[in-house]
Amino acid sequence: MKKKILSLLCLVMVWALPSTLQAEETKPSVTVYGNLRYSFNYVDEDGLPDGIERWRGTDNVSRFGIKGSYGNEDVKAFVHLQVGAPSDWDAGSDGFNQRFFFGGFQGGFGKVTYGRMTNAYKFPGYALDPFYDLSRINSGGRFAGGGASYGLSPATNGFTDNSLQYVTPDLSGFKLLGGIAFDDSNDDNELAYLAGGSYTTGGFTLGGVYADNPTNVGVYPGIGVDGEAIRAYATYKTDGWKVGASYENVSNGMDVSYYYLTGTAMLKEAKTDLSLSLGMVDDGASEGMGITGGVFHHLLDNAQVYAMASYADLESDYAPYVLSVGAIYNFSYTAN
Repeated sequence: MKKKILSLLCLVMVWALPSTLQAEETKPSVTVYGNLRYSFNYVDEDGLPDGIERWRGTDNVSRFGIKGSYGNEDVKAFVHLQVGAPSDWDAGSDGFNQRFFFGGFQGGFGKVTYGRMTNAYKFPGYALDPFYDLSRINSGGRFAGGGASYGLSPATNGFTDNSLQYVTPDLSGFKLLGGIAFDDSNDDNELAYLAGGSYTTGGFTLGGVYADNPTNVGVYPGIGVDGEAIRAYATYKTDGWKVGASYENVSNGMDVSYYYLTGTAMLKEAKTDLSLSLGMVDDGASEGMGITGGVFHHLLDNAQVYAMASYADLESDYAPYVLSVGAIYNFSYTAN
């Protein structure tokens, strides 16, 4: 029943859009883009189960995508598909597998998005993390070449299927959001939901998001079955630097709190960014403290090289660390 309601809402929006667009000139736009991301890393996880201690080449979630929009200044329809394009040994099995695919409508009414996407609980942490999808100690206290850094929860990873989200237009600096997602593996169609909001003034943003999974299935990734999660976050940005902080409490077998603080200095004349993050986890297998730092030099507008170091001191008496050097190349082409 819930799936039928979601489909009906999408059909109503599709039906209503053409009559709105006829009032003004419409403009189509299509962008094809890609990111090649690779690093060479020295990883020391000695003592951890299945831990490694060696040099390792890692693809850092290279990707390829296409996105398009059609509309005018009042209302616009959009769609976005992204697939993986790994450049290492994973290429044979993971090449061009879908990461996300969503569409929606945006205008004076706000923004409606549906499909498989980054959910609104994950997004603030993803946006905060300067080391997201790079080689460092991850949210679980281990080496990983993708996902969220230590101090952010596992709920800052993954994508959500069968999802519908709405964000209000700007309301004097305030934005509210809400979303639902459901499991379609059986007739129960169990429903998950999230809600939150943010306030922005100048370069400062303060926000919060709450997410809740149903009784028998984990619809939102990284949150336990019949579990919930809450995130509070804040950011501040100027021309030369930015800082951000996130606090989470996540139910995933136990209640665990995650603390994350990050800052970046953007040295424009040197074409270099200096980033640092501190993380703390208060319980569970990844309990401990961690630090990650990196230097990113922009060779071109769309290409950069970097060096990073990441370390965690876990309560389990393990202290994994990663040393990484890598490069990122971005390309895109837009046709209007």
